[in-house]
Amino acid sequence: MAKVVSLFSGCGGLDIGFKEIGFELIYACDSDPAAVDCYSKNIGRHIYLRDVKSDDFRQDISNLKYCDVILGGFPCQGFSKAGPKTVDDTRNILYMEMWQAIKTLLPNIFIAENVDGISQNFKGVYLSRIIEDFKEIGYRVECRILDASWFGVAQHRRRAFFVGIKEDSEFSFDFPSPTHEVKSRNGEFRLKNDSSSQISLWDHQNKITILPKPISTIEDSISDLVDLNDTIPEHKVTNAWSKEYEPIFKYIKQGQKLCNVRYSETSIYTWQIPEVFGEVTDRGRIILETIGKNRRHKKYGNIPNGNPIPIEEIEALSQLTKINSELNELVAQGYLKVIDRKFDLKGAMFCSGLFKRPFWSEPSPTVLTNFHNPRYFLHPLKDRPFSLRECARLQGFSDSFIFTDKSSNVDLVSGYRLVGNAVPPPMSRLIASATLHYLCKFQKNQVFAMSNK
Repeated sequence: MAKVVSLFSGCGGLDIGFKEIGFELIYACDSDPAAVDCYSKNIGRHIYLRDVKSDDFRQDISNLKYCDVILGGFPCQGFSKAGPKTVDDTRNILYMEMWQAIKTLLPNIFIAENVDGISQNFKGVYLSRIIEDFKEIGYRVECRILDASWFGVAQHRRRAFFVGIKEDSEFSFDFPSPTHEVKSRNGEFRLKNDSSSQISLWDHQNKITILPKPISTIEDSISDLVDLNDTIPEHKVTNAWSKEYEPIFKYIKQGQKLCNVRYSETSIYTWQIPEVFGEVTDRGRIILETIGKNRRHKKYGNIPNGNPIPIEEIEALSQLTKINSELNELVAQGYLKVIDRKFDLKGAMFCSGLFKRPFWSEPSPTVLTNFHNPRYFLHPLKDRPFSLRECARLQGFSDSFIFTDKSSNVDLVSGYRLVGNAVPPPMSRLIASATLHYLCKFQKNQVFAMSNK
């Protein structure tokens, strides 16, 4: 039975598939007490509360002596597109602790998961560095970006999966092929597997072409959970948001968000919600819409997200005159900002997109740790955020997997964090199956080599 060590384990999303198909999980660790509690109750007691930079962790690894597989979802905040990115973020080098564990235990294969931004941020320097660092200790590494929606998960979740195998291995690791329709989202960089044409698979045994299955949607995943109730575990929301948010909910339709700085049908503007953000005159509305339509035009500058526009241009474009008083009023109200005596829209509540309400008939956007707050995401049909159980379903967790625990003070918000940081279990099962397939090839070859000595 192949032995698995899991680092940065979280609640165990990446480990689930390995346990289900018969791998022996001998050690897991995480620095988050809530994650350790959740993992131990759902997967096994072999998890420990450890900081991977600690002497205790290093002693644990030394005591293990050997394993066949190492898993590691090393922290991704330093690479994430959703947060600040700095080249010296200490979280960017935590993978080196995994590197040291791999150097010590020398598994036949290791698998690491991270955000897809790791392949782009800092011009790919970290991706190259990771590959070179593992090459130094005898592993060749391949990185593949996979979207969970390609494999039947009702969520667009693109993640980078690193697989490292020993340099002297004659075999390669076969990444899972998409089983469902491949669709891209606006604003995402193109992937090798991501094209408008459908991927079909050839079944050699039955000599037939297997067409991809329809993409899974939010409706497919949570249609039985529309109304909150206590019969489904953790089908709850925090009810902790500001009452000021509630008038905003009714303006946001499916596929829309509160966003001043992008002029499109997907945007609802703060000036369209006067009961929350303040009344705007007809002339003021024309000025705001004029700036919104033109601020991304290259003639006004090279800032990718939009450029301030001179007052003379605003007057010419809007066909209004003597707009100084309106501009000053819009600045005072927080709708506009002044940059070098030019004017630009101020982000909706200082953000380019809030209160996003996804389509019921499409996959969810990436489930994040903040899904408990409706300021970020709204349920497609209800004026509330997604419940913890809905988020778990969108990640592919079964209803029997429980995240919260009153006895250990793992609260609802902690549960959302655990879900948002997890690898979807359906992805884990596919990766585990591919790992088993690789190890079988590898071990058969070893047995054959030994028999010929």
